[in-house]
Amino acid sequence: MRALPIAAVGAKLSRVASKVVPDPFVLALGLTLLVGVFGAILLADEPPEGGVVWTLIDGWATGFASPGGLAFALQMCLVLVTGHALATSPPVQRWVRAIASKVRGAAGAAFVVSIVACLAAVIHWGLGAIVGAFLAREIGRNSLRDDVGPVLHYPLLGAAAYAGLAVWHGGLSGSAPLKVAEPGHFAADAIRTHADGIVPVTETLLSPLNFVVTGVLCLGLPVLFAALTPSDEDRTPPDPEALRGATPKADPEEGRFRFERSRAVGVLVGLVGLGTIGAAWATGRMSLDLNLVNFLFLFAGVALQGSLRGYVDAITDGAKGAGGIILQFPFYFGILGIMKAAGLITWISEAMVAVADADTFPVLAFFSAGIVNLMVPSGGGQWAVQGDILLGAGDALGVPPGTTVMAFAYGDAWTNTLQPFWALPLLGIMGLEAKSIVGYTAVACIAMGIVVPVLLLVLG
Repeated sequence: MRALPIAAVGAKLSRVASKVVPDPFVLALGLTLLVGVFGAILLADEPPEGGVVWTLIDGWATGFASPGGLAFALQMCLVLVTGHALATSPPVQRWVRAIASKVRGAAGAAFVVSIVACLAAVIHWGLGAIVGAFLAREIGRNSLRDDVGPVLHYPLLGAAAYAGLAVWHGGLSGSAPLKVAEPGHFAADAIRTHADGIVPVTETLLSPLNFVVTGVLCLGLPVLFAALTPSDEDRTPPDPEALRGATPKADPEEGRFRFERSRAVGVLVGLVGLGTIGAAWATGRMSLDLNLVNFLFLFAGVALQGSLRGYVDAITDGAKGAGGIILQFPFYFGILGIMKAAGLITWISEAMVAVADADTFPVLAFFSAGIVNLMVPSGGGQWAVQGDILLGAGDALGVPPGTTVMAFAYGDAWTNTLQPFWALPLLGIMGLEAKSIVGYTAVACIAMGIVVPVLLLVLG
């Protein structure tokens, strides 16, 4: 089978991108230094009473240790580990194996893996980050066992499995739209058009704009990854050694007490928790925000894992991927503290207002979020840095805050396709290196960089 011309583009981009992307923590440190330099330049004309250097240090320290920032970091850790526990539960794993058994052909495999990853990420980004990798690995195993049909291109399956991180921020666990729906969120003062600065999810995640943009991406990305399938002779099949890792098992036998291993107890706890949260939501005692999402997926995971011991083990395993959040989020809020102390937020907001109008601002917000995401590879951490800036500028131009939030969300998810930070769990599951998938995800980045701005101009 001959490949489409676009497949060659993906291969070339992969070779380039794998050589230029540094470690995310290095980027966080570099951004801290860069913002500090700009802050010092801005303060140099009118030095504050305490001196430029100490003003910036105090701002960094205040932001680094801010209670709101630390709470946000813990929320994002819970998003990741509860999604991982759900993805590794026996029912989800059975569903993954059932889908994998019906997939045939390299292009068909890329399409199926991508659409499953996208739909899972719309439900929960932690789920989308994991379940696509398990599905791709299972399809790879089947291809080696069955030895039928065209050879799979395993790196392309890895890229397709990562597609969920390109759409997640428009889904039910989108950190920015859920955060602005919380009372007292850190960017509330920048939203003057809504009482208490709260933007309900009906204006963000449940808006017509989001339904269209996220829907187009969930359908378009699978088609794109299928089109990227190289010709038979250029395909790289999965390495049998990389597929030896066992599918995670819930409910191991080493639990010390019988009730720890009891399926009945696990299901009961999960259902009681889900019922309680559902009742609180239905009666208005809780709103759809990050806390509610974490509660829902926590208890859903307990019920599906089948035992309390199995859930503890799944959370422990998922926590291995939370190291980057724990390490880097305080630095992101430290950056925000420097920006506030130096007046950079006001300066940048005024500059954006000067070059944009109400129609073009969402597109500007999209591209700015995409660029910053390359340096701050976390939607939550990035919102901490950019939230005040974008909402303040949008408010000055008369742009609805819901539109500003979603334009940011799409931009953040857009360049995840170039930033391998969140691919680390996926790469470990599939036994791949980042350089093997980045070229294919870069093609998706180019496509999104054209399609989403057009949709924002038409619908935003």
